[in-house]
Amino acid sequence: MIAGAVIAAAMLRFLDPYTSVYQTDNPVEGERFSHEPGFWKSPNGLVDPLAKIPAARILYSCFLLRETPFEKYDPEKPSDLFKVNQVGYLPSMPKFAYIGAWLGPRLGAWKPKKPLTGWQLVAADSGEVVLDSPTPPALRIPDGYTQEGTPFTGEETYEMEFSSVTNEGTYFLRIPDIGRSRNFRIFATAAEDAFRVHMGGLYQKRCGIAKEEPYTHWTAGACHTNVVRGTFASEEGKLTPEVNWFDIIRHNTDWQNGEQLHIVGGWYDAADYDRRPSHLNIVNDLCAVYLMRPKNFRDGQLAIPENHNGIPDILDEAEWGLRHLLAGQQSDGGVGIWIESTGHPGPGNVAENDEMPYALARATRRSSMRYAAHAALLARCHPAFRQRYLESAIRAWEFALREKPRTEIFEVKYRRYRFFTRSEVVYWDEDKTLPVHYLVKAAVNLHALTGDTSYLEAVTHDMKRVMEDFGKEGWAWIPLLFAGERVLGPPKELEEFFKGWERRTRKAANDIWQQIETSYAYRAPWWAPQKGWVHTMGLGHAHPLVRAQCLLAAHQITGDAHYLEAASLANDFHNGCNPQGATLTSGLGEVYPIAFLDLPSYVDGIAEYVPGITPYRWTYGVPPKVIEMVWGGDKKQTSKWPIWRRWGNLEIKTIAASEYTVWETIAPAASVTGYLMTPGKSTPLPKRPPPAKDLRDLAGYWTLP
Repeated sequence: MIAGAVIAAAMLRFLDPYTSVYQTDNPVEGERFSHEPGFWKSPNGLVDPLAKIPAARILYSCFLLRETPFEKYDPEKPSDLFKVNQVGYLPSMPKFAYIGAWLGPRLGAWKPKKPLTGWQLVAADSGEVVLDSPTPPALRIPDGYTQEGTPFTGEETYEMEFSSVTNEGTYFLRIPDIGRSRNFRIFATAAEDAFRVHMGGLYQKRCGIAKEEPYTHWTAGACHTNVVRGTFASEEGKLTPEVNWFDIIRHNTDWQNGEQLHIVGGWYDAADYDRRPSHLNIVNDLCAVYLMRPKNFRDGQLAIPENHNGIPDILDEAEWGLRHLLAGQQSDGGVGIWIESTGHPGPGNVAENDEMPYALARATRRSSMRYAAHAALLARCHPAFRQRYLESAIRAWEFALREKPRTEIFEVKYRRYRFFTRSEVVYWDEDKTLPVHYLVKAAVNLHALTGDTSYLEAVTHDMKRVMEDFGKEGWAWIPLLFAGERVLGPPKELEEFFKGWERRTRKAANDIWQQIETSYAYRAPWWAPQKGWVHTMGLGHAHPLVRAQCLLAAHQITGDAHYLEAASLANDFHNGCNPQGATLTSGLGEVYPIAFLDLPSYVDGIAEYVPGITPYRWTYGVPPKVIEMVWGGDKKQTSKWPIWRRWGNLEIKTIAASEYTVWETIAPAASVTGYLMTPGKSTPLPKRPPPAKDLRDLAGYWTLP
């Protein structure tokens, strides 16, 4: 992107014989078409973060309606009315596709001019009609509305099912007098294709290693290998409103004389370059899905440097999330698990040239137990990691049990009211008890590795507290937290705990399965329109593959096929069977996110943003900056914008929609697609296409119906 430049670009598309759309990002052209009844300013702006005065790129859409087909209408040209899985359907899973469109706040839902008749599934190579349905596409579930009257999709959505077709091949859907879909595939390794893209997103976010050919076209140098051992704690805790952890790190780290560490490993988080405690969730998710589906994974499966070392690549990537913590383990066994700086990096900070200082948190009882739990889990996955991590996990466990809770005293300085600097002494109290979930996880894994019953006794001596904490806090634990341990066989001493975890998991999975079946026309695993949690979409909570992790655990527990089928439907939604007809991950499928909050993508000199990134996307409400910059402050107009279409991408101005994290959106997508892979079916590493030279060449640049 070039700051301040206005690039004229236009596109004329035909959706069906009675509708076309003219789209432009040129405000002059947009003004010229503003008198049309279907004209609207599309909420798809983006900000160039490198501009001194950010200017939004805004698309203008003009839908033109006629009673007869447009002269240039070509029924064999794919229509964006059709929403299909752009990566591919799995042969043995349910298969649905959809048609529908929202023609902006003025025209509302697209409606066929005459009743729909039948539809056909056609083999793309031969033109043979594989499935000829005399029954028209079904209007499955009417669009829902919020209590304020805002629609969720803005559509009348019609569904077509072709689950009976299991032969691998390339197909398209055709509806008389409407048109045809883009080509799509049915093939056994479809989930592996998606898995590789998601895992590639993790590789792109590795710290301490250069990203190079042949593993990626988006090359970058090694970054953030030198850190200072700090004195701040590994968990944020509660601070006064005026003080934040950046203040504490800035004023209480001995940057000059502190212990200098050379650390390689971990992933930098989202648009920032910190490595956070929550990244251990990635280690858990990858290890758990490997243990649940070991036949799905092999060495040489991923485009990573370790893909020839005899260890399944998914475990190599999981180990990347621990090696920097192993390198930074204290001599007393404690492990700090947070690497942070004195603030967020600016958009011009290239990772390998970032001059901001970074410090490794000191170990706490909680951080050390959390590390021990995940290091021991990885050690159970492969003998090479047992040799490397078992002793380290034992030392971290011993530190966590040996140390006493501490009170930290920090002095910080911060600017107040822009006029003067104030100093303040801040007290931070460590929790007096260890978190139950990490205590149980570490105890189970260390007992299994060593046979030492003292690990289990550390849990069973206070089972009342363990079960009480599970009852209060278990709902918030990540879905796969104990999935790997369950597969390996939990100890009989903790049978009650694991049965409780299984019951809670099944209940949550049943709720999600019910949501897929009954909440929306598109089979989305999200709360129904009138449910109390439906508004909590921001920060990736509504992502289908985040939600689907619970379905994996339930399938592993029960073996019930409907959980696996529901997870596959969630993957379909992620891959294009959704209102916008786009996949939710950059570089995945044909129409995908092309701009989001990602610092390396701003400065790498490559037009197309880095692949494998899954932005948060939906926010339920409209972010204030979107109202201001895209809609010109028109709140009435924004209130008409359907909930599932609120992709107001203003990058740094709309973090809850435009950012992502490696642990919240990327790793869950990798774990679900890894589980969905067909055992024994794999393909050689594909040759990925080079990056686009112009964002306008990518279908995701343009708004969709």
